Amino acid sequence: MKVLVLCGPESTGKSWLSGEIQAHFGGVVVAEYVRHFIDQQCRDTCYADVPTIARGQLDWEDRARMLAPELLILDTHLLSNMLWSRALFGACPPWLEHALLDRHYDLHLLLSPQGVSWVADG
Repeated sequence: MKVLVLCGPESTGKSWLSGEIQAHFGGVVVAEYVRHFIDQQCRDTCYADVPTIARGQLDWEDRARMLAPELLILDTHLLSNMLWSRALFGACPPWLEHALLDRHYDLHLLLSPQGVSWVADG
């Protein structure tokens, strides 16, 4: 199994690109858990939510890994959780970095917001 991670700020096309890659190469896409969390909670996140969001992202990733597809496409991963936690709340639970480094990823694509119009998508 090859694991591809799409990284980058909001509205850089990660979700769109993950769908395009899947349409072309096949594989399984893992969406961004925080969107699901916000839809479920109907509120903005707070620092206390970071561990729940990170564990949710890991759970979705682990479920997809158990399917053992040839290609696993991650719309995001713990790095984004870590960066947003630090940017928004000035802190990050220490276990996130260890959990990230314990996992294998074959390729990271960093998407830039340059030249991409920002679109509010919730």
